[in-house]
Amino acid sequence: MGKPKIPPPSKIDALSFPVFGLAWYGHPSNIGNGVGAHGDQRRNNRGVSALAYCGGGGSSKTGVLNKIVVVVTTDGHGGSVTRQIDVSTGEALCFGVHVFRPYDDDLDMIRLLACVGDELLLYGIPIAEVPIVDGADENAEDQQQQQQQENNVGAVLLGKVNVGQGYGASVTTYTPIHRNGVLHHCVAVGCENGIVVLYELKQQQPQDIMMEFIKIAECTGHTKAVCSINFHPRGTDILSSAKDGTARIFCTQTGLQLGVMECEVHDPKDPPPLKPEAATNVTTKDPRMMKRPPQILVRGCAYGDLEGKTIYTIASGKRGPAYLTKWKTLVPLASTMPSAPTSSSSSSSPSSNRTLSIRQEYRIQCSPVPISATSLSSDGTLLALGSVEGSILLYNLETKSVLKQFQGHDLPVTCLASRPIPNALMLPGELEGGVNYDAVSASADNRLGRWTLQRKSRIVVPRQRRMKREMNALESFLWSIIRIPLLLFVIVVLIAVHDVLDICHEEVKLPALMTDVGAAGHCVYREVLWAESTRPGVRSVPE
Repeated sequence: MGKPKIPPPSKIDALSFPVFGLAWYGHPSNIGNGVGAHGDQRRNNRGVSALAYCGGGGSSKTGVLNKIVVVVTTDGHGGSVTRQIDVSTGEALCFGVHVFRPYDDDLDMIRLLACVGDELLLYGIPIAEVPIVDGADENAEDQQQQQQQENNVGAVLLGKVNVGQGYGASVTTYTPIHRNGVLHHCVAVGCENGIVVLYELKQQQPQDIMMEFIKIAECTGHTKAVCSINFHPRGTDILSSAKDGTARIFCTQTGLQLGVMECEVHDPKDPPPLKPEAATNVTTKDPRMMKRPPQILVRGCAYGDLEGKTIYTIASGKRGPAYLTKWKTLVPLASTMPSAPTSSSSSSSPSSNRTLSIRQEYRIQCSPVPISATSLSSDGTLLALGSVEGSILLYNLETKSVLKQFQGHDLPVTCLASRPIPNALMLPGELEGGVNYDAVSASADNRLGRWTLQRKSRIVVPRQRRMKREMNALESFLWSIIRIPLLLFVIVVLIAVHDVLDICHEEVKLPALMTDVGAAGHCVYREVLWAESTRPGVRSVPE
């Protein structure tokens, strides 16, 4: 199918491979946000926008490479600078990526987490304009891995870990956690077998860029593949949703389950459908019981406030509408935050066995068709939804309504990424472009869409320039009409001048003109402009 027509300033770009994972990181630009181009240019305060997407169409043997693409835009003295880094994943396909930058970053790099098969890879992407080639270890035993690292220009492999044989890493996220004045870097991985694995990143050696994944816990409870994971704003818990119809909360220190949210996909005004176990106890032929219960897929989950008391989940079946559910977590007064486990403390302590009371506030239909991808904005007000029909919906959580809908893909939306910073701030490149994009989507149709609520670009052409541009268009039209007659006129004039100089050269000389102008005029008129015929024959009518 052809490329769909997207009303500007939203746009859609064609790619060379299908995309299955997407992530967007951003730090506000120094230009246009109250700081000049030559203002605070410290490394951690530099404006950065990094968009990463992954996918592929096959293996390296078939010539279709699986890869990760990272587009980095940074502030420059003359404007923004954009460069692209390609990271090859070889024969393995990457399904999930996450981009972040630690608060204590000393490498001037953004970090890229990539879920490739059963492994979780950590890359460093230099923010500097000059790409850095990953220096391969000369003593590396695996020559294939060494060659792959040499091909990843601009990406430095900082570490990797195998989450488990047959686990199938699919989604990942990161958060910094402060405990007892120490900053901990925590990573979570959601797997195809329903397990969420928690890690902590630590340097292998002091003054070394290589990182080590230290396993904290495995969170069990889901029975099917994990679709989405998000850390609590304070890092105490991890929220996950899966294809088993539930969203669950786990403790980030112990991995224990703290609460379960069972999502539903029927209208709250209608009677609830019968549960599968009720079919064996009921003998009446109820049409609702004769139906097979739908499989509920909880495609997205997110915390809606800074305290972590509000949770949003988006669930749908394989057919029918999708429903947005708002939950409230009620923490008992006696419960406390989990403390770091020590040799004297056991897992049965009250802090480790705390439970959350979760109440459903409302459930509302957010899409008439199933949802395949979701992403919540950084300020918690705008929810981006991608449907199985390829449409993108920008949903306002305050008004519970769809603000704008786009039809940008021919296949189901595989991944979405909402704006990483509030819309009031600008990312590098948005000052020149005049558009603040609210979400980015991708699909297996080899397309990447950028969507915004803006109706037009902020860059307005001045009125004088618009009038000048209109006058230029009018002049061009008139010139297209008169240029041929004007050319003919110029040719005639040139011929006449040539004849004057050839026939009346004595009369048109300067001394002759000063003494007898009439003779020159008579010669030009009678001999050049209106000369009598010199052909033989009758020159006058006989009497």
